[in-house]
Amino acid sequence: MFDYQFEWKNPSAGKVFVTGNFDNWQQVNELEKQPDGTFKKVVPLPSDEQKILYKFVVDGNWVIDNTMPVEDDGMGNQNNCLNIPLETAPTVAAAAEAEMEQERIKREQEEQERIKKEKEEEERIKRELEEQERIKKEKEEEERIKRELEEQERIKKELEEQERIKKEKEEEERIKRELEEQERIKKELEEQERIKKEKEEEERIKRELEEQERIKKELEEQERIKKEKEEQERIKKEKEEQERIKKEKEEQERIKKELEEQERIKKEKEEQERIKKEKEEQERIKKEKEEQERIKKEKEEQERIKKEKEEQERIKKEKEEQERIKKEKEEQERIKKEKEEQERIKKEKEEQERIKKEKEEQERIKKEKEEQDLRRRQLESIKNALREDDEVQERKVESSKPKPKSKPKFNNPSVKDELEFNENASKYAFYGLAALAVVVALVYIIFLSH
Repeated sequence: MFDYQFEWKNPSAGKVFVTGNFDNWQQVNELEKQPDGTFKKVVPLPSDEQKILYKFVVDGNWVIDNTMPVEDDGMGNQNNCLNIPLETAPTVAAAAEAEMEQERIKREQEEQERIKKEKEEEERIKRELEEQERIKKEKEEEERIKRELEEQERIKKELEEQERIKKEKEEEERIKRELEEQERIKKELEEQERIKKEKEEEERIKRELEEQERIKKELEEQERIKKEKEEQERIKKEKEEQERIKKEKEEQERIKKELEEQERIKKEKEEQERIKKEKEEQERIKKEKEEQERIKKEKEEQERIKKEKEEQERIKKEKEEQERIKKEKEEQERIKKEKEEQERIKKEKEEQERIKKEKEEQERIKKEKEEQDLRRRQLESIKNALREDDEVQERKVESSKPKPKSKPKFNNPSVKDELEFNENASKYAFYGLAALAVVVALVYIIFLSH
């Protein structure tokens, strides 16, 4: 066994582990953060291994150290490689040489870090330009979608208007048929029920007309409310559109200011470079050069801090812009859901109105059937009464006939005339009741046929 110090030089990491074939890739060795920002730990390694493969786990991500030797394991995975000599006992000279090598690697890493930062800055500028182009395309796409939605809304309103006109025509036709039916029923009742039933029918027709007038007024009121809601919705949309245009203008003004700020910074840099060159030409002694070098480093540090602040401000503004776009999308989604909910409520109201009308129609039919049943029972009672009267008359006629064996002889003329009068009155009453029964039966038959 021998000790080896592992080192990770990126100070922005949170937790760093080193693992490899020496601990069976178990991630048990956590590196400790040093005051200079690096992570270090001395790990005992087996001396019987000729080659140590290892990797770093930085904040949960498996990475390799590009400054150390790298080897492919044959399956597409890359690991850092540590070749162990036959004599593993480290010496003081070897330790010093390793320290020099680490210092050289550190300088190379700083140079690579500087180059990497420059590339990242160029990549960031490129991404900003691409992001601006993408935002422009998204705005155009949103404008196109908005126009399509407005066109669909217009077509939908036209279809609803046509459907409403069609329903109004059907309602007028139905009312017309009902009025004709009511007129026919009115005439029949005038023929059958005379003055009293005529008044009742007129009263019922009057109530129905008043009910229809009330329904018509309710429909007109609902249509007026609907138009007011549509007008309010249109005004709301116009306000939102004006607000959006205002925000877009502010965003364009902000971008313009950023470009002007970048141009100003560029000019300031050029001016500083010119001043720097003049100072370098005017330097005469070594102390003045050192002082100017120190001033230059301080300015560069201030410039770097300024750039970092500007970068943070730009990232913050981008996040706010993304949040605004997200809120706009959520608002559009909410408006869409509200429209669908209003449409569903409208359909439910129409369905309830239709069910109510059907119930009223069923109630009217039920009343008509009850009236027909009542008339049928009255006719049957009249028939029974006529039948009973016929039987009574027949019994009276039978009882009034003289017996053949004992025929009375009335010598008094007044008694004889009274008997003849009674007999004739009974016959005429029977004939009258029979005629009335025939008339009632004909009326009932005519009523049922209609």
